Amino acid sequence: AVVSTQSTGFAPKKCGIRYEPPTLIVEYVVVATGKLHRRCMPLRDFTATSNADAEARKFKSNPKHGKYLEKISHEKLSRILGKCVKYLKGTAAIVSKPVRLNLDLDADDKFADMDLNKLGDSELMFEKSKMNRDFMEKQIKPGDMDYEYDKEVDFGSGKLGAVECEWDESENSDFSF
Repeated sequence: AVVSTQSTGFAPKKCGIRYEPPTLIVEYVVVATGKLHRRCMPLRDFTATSNADAEARKFKSNPKHGKYLEKISHEKLSRILGKCVKYLKGTAAIVSKPVRLNLDLDADDKFADMDLNKLGDSELMFEKSKMNRDFMEKQIKPGDMDYEYDKEVDFGSGKLGAVECEWDESENSDFSF
């Protein structure tokens, strides 16, 4: 006997997205057995210019994946896929930028005016991943043409200038406590 897997066969519990590689993940319970399963659906040909609403419609009508998604609302599925599009837009913007090395602290620092304390966990992880990619692009490693071992930089000549402190004026001071 063939068991029917129509609309009453699956009860979705969680739906989420994996950014690398772009994958839609659904955790569901098979009603007949009560067992929890996870289904990973790769987002093939999904780019930063993809339309999340159209992709959600395509997934729900897909004969292979649609039966797992029919109890998930179109709006929720579209919102989840929209997060992946936003992530890919951020990735594309960082990857397509030319590598620049600039030691000027007042240069266009895109992270300086951002308050990371006010972000949620997912937004914070997204911003940290952008910062990490930015760091990896600008990192100079041994073997690179611009690499200099034990580089010393004088930060005293700048807009802030050197700040005088009393505690470092004399090196041989005898304090009696």
